Parts: sequence; structure tokens; C-alpha cells
Amino acid sequence: MTQSAVVTGGSGGIGREVVRELRARGWEVASLSRREGTDVSIEQDVAEAFARLKALDALIHCAQVLIKRPFARMTVEQWDRQIDSGLRGAFLCSREAFKLMRRRGGSIVFVSSLSGVFGAEKFPGMSAYVAAKSGLAGLTEALAVEGKERGIRVNAISPGSVDTPMLRTAGVEGPALEPAEVARIIVWLASSESAPLSGANLRMDP
Repeated sequence: MTQSAVVTGGSGGIGREVVRELRARGWEVASLSRREGTDVSIEQDVAEAFARLKALDALIHCAQVLIKRPFARMTVEQWDRQIDSGLRGAFLCSREAFKLMRRRGGSIVFVSSLSGVFGAEKFPGMSAYVAAKSGLAGLTEALAVEGKERGIRVNAISPGSVDTPMLRTAGVEGPALEPAEVARIIVWLASSESAPLSGANLRMDP
């Protein structure tokens, strides 16, 4: 049976590599991104995208906006945009995934970040990004509990610096992981190969 997945933020960076890896393994993949006409922070967009699916085995949430700006000068709009893409988007997509997975279970993977791991180094100008990723870490644990009786596993991955356009825009220097390296672990988490793991947040250091 062909497996199906939804990948948010699938048009670039880590998400694009996840789409490639899944398709190379024979999965049917729906890629959702603003570039492809779906804003995962908008409830109607998400509902319409998921309504086109008959079944779902995995949701991988990669979508995230990063606006690097000192906290004292950050606008409400800039804050909301980052929280909406990373955390509100995860909520909206996961809620739809729970509905589609209720019969045969499935797997949800959130792409968090070392920025969202307690005690890990933080960078200036990234407060909203850190808040969004920290929220994903907590949401992972909460949904793992609620998904258990439905056969839905929920895990997160928290890589450090990854060589993506978003990282280069942020101006973060130092060693970086390749998107394909992260994508392989994400696909493993999404597949049955990682069962019965749930509620985990895997840290990946460059």
C-alpha cells in the first residue's frame, strides 16, 4: 500500500529535501507552502488542503518564518508572523491530521530547533523564532499523549544550524548540517521504522 504524507514548508530548505526523500521511497506527498498557494497559518487554507486527501500516514511540519530583529524593536506583526507559521500552523495541520489518522493511526513530526531546547545557545534577534520552536517542543509531548489511543505517534527533531536560505538570511555563522542529512532522520521518524517511538525530541548538532 502506498503511503501518503503532507509536508509543510515543502518548497524550500529542509522541507524540500523531505519531499524528495519521501518520493524517492515511493510515498505520495502533498507539499504545502505559501509559494505553492497554501498558508498553513490560515485555517481555511489548511482545511481546504486536507479536504483533498483521502488518507494520511504522516505529517511533517517544516514551515517556519524567521525575522531577525532585536526584541525591543520587534513589531506585533513580525512576532505574530513567526509564531503563526511555526506554532499556529502546527496546530491547524495537526488537528486535521488527527481527523484523517483516526482510523489507522499515523505519524506526526515537528521540525523544531536547538533554539527551542532548554539550555541550548540562543542567538540575539530571534526571540519569536525561539518561542515558536519551544512551543513545538511542548506540543510534541502533549500530542503524543493525546495521540496514543488513536495510534498516532508524535515526535520532533531539533537540529542546530542547517545550511538553508533561512540560516544565511539570519547571518548565523559556524558549522552547519546539510538539509538532506536532517531530512533522512525526519523520514525515519515519519515511517514505521521508528515505531513505537513517540513524544521524543531528537537533538542534532552540526
